[in-house]
Amino acid sequence: MQSYLKHLYRLQLLTPEEENTTTCLLRELEDKLIALLQKRGVELVELRSEGVEQRGSTGAYDHGLIISRARVLLDSGDLPRRERSNLQSLLRRFQEQRKKLIQCNLRLVIAIAKRFRNPAVPFIDLIQEGNVGLMKAIERFKPQMGYRFSTYAYWWIQQEIQLALRRNDDLVRQPANVQDDLRAIYRAISEVRAKGIPASDENLARETGLDLDRVQSLLKLPGPTGSLDEPVAEDQSSTRLDYAPADELYNTDELVTNQELAERLREAVNRLPPRQRTVLNLRYGLFSDKDCSFRVIGEQLGLSQERARQLHSDALRQLRRQWR
Repeated sequence: MQSYLKHLYRLQLLTPEEENTTTCLLRELEDKLIALLQKRGVELVELRSEGVEQRGSTGAYDHGLIISRARVLLDSGDLPRRERSNLQSLLRRFQEQRKKLIQCNLRLVIAIAKRFRNPAVPFIDLIQEGNVGLMKAIERFKPQMGYRFSTYAYWWIQQEIQLALRRNDDLVRQPANVQDDLRAIYRAISEVRAKGIPASDENLARETGLDLDRVQSLLKLPGPTGSLDEPVAEDQSSTRLDYAPADELYNTDELVTNQELAERLREAVNRLPPRQRTVLNLRYGLFSDKDCSFRVIGEQLGLSQERARQLHSDALRQLRRQWR
């Protein structure tokens, strides 16, 4: 990351006049390349950017598709020498101007990405998504509108970064409108507390312009999930799992000990006389999940309640003797 930033800040920024000249030249080269590809049988629809609204002849074209189609045409060997040389020159100049415009606006991407730092998405990934938005802005920018390119690109860069956050913010993805309302609520909480006003549901609804029921329902949603294998800090190898309290229900040592005790108890009960063994099994539900009273045990064995209690006492006495 440091190496990337050092290289980035060595690049010279474009002045407004140079920016306008570069964007106009890039659009002119793009039109010439598209005209040449059309001449060779490439349909305009094949060069359109995916998901872009078709606005007649002014719709955006995918620069990656233009470059790949031009290279395929050059590799085919079907072009005359003069036309081939012309296409090579156009493609080289087009890529140079496009690269120049991208590199001179990478600092803008970093400045926007800093505003959207999020623990769920690494900062370098936010920069990469912003770079994608920058390239989309280059494909759609029209210099004849009279705006600065950086002003136009700001929205596209921000849009791609926000989409990346929505895709990766949580394991359970929420609708985009829910995420936008939650951000507005969290922003309102900070602003309300800064004014010294309690962050009640009514104050938040007034600050965000949302309905009170909407605010209350969104605040009841569970928070973001996290991985137990995630490092506590970037420079540490410790994870959240290392600091998690041990769950007694799944304590491995205790589980093994209980299993061993149960096996030894089963062996000791099997060594008892049959009638005493039956009394213990019925009394503590060793054969079933339901334990029986001495009256029920007596009825099942044809004994009195007191005799069943005596057999139970004798069985426990012999078990204690075995465990000594």
